[in-house]
Amino acid sequence: MNSESLDNLVKINKLHREPPDAEEIKGLIRSGTVRLNDARFESLSIESRFDLSYNAAHALSLAALRHCGYRSDNRYLRKPLKVATHST
Repeated sequence: MNSESLDNLVKINKLHREPPDAEEIKGLIRSGTVRLNDARFESLSIESRFDLSYNAAHALSLAALRHCGYRSDNRYLRKPLKVATHST
């Protein structure tokens, strides 16, 4: 994706410009690399290996986006699970 395409996403509020943060980028690369290395363990289920690979790709993609000075406005925020309690 070229910078023109990324700037178009800024115009429609899907991305915004933000100066790169070297520590954040370093952390994303570290996270992606660890997950990618862990995905190589054949002793893990194929589902676990897929999850690790997917999350590695996501972290490394975010690192590239941040390196170019962009951040997504549409971040996935996980809501805490409500745990059902049983009264006795």
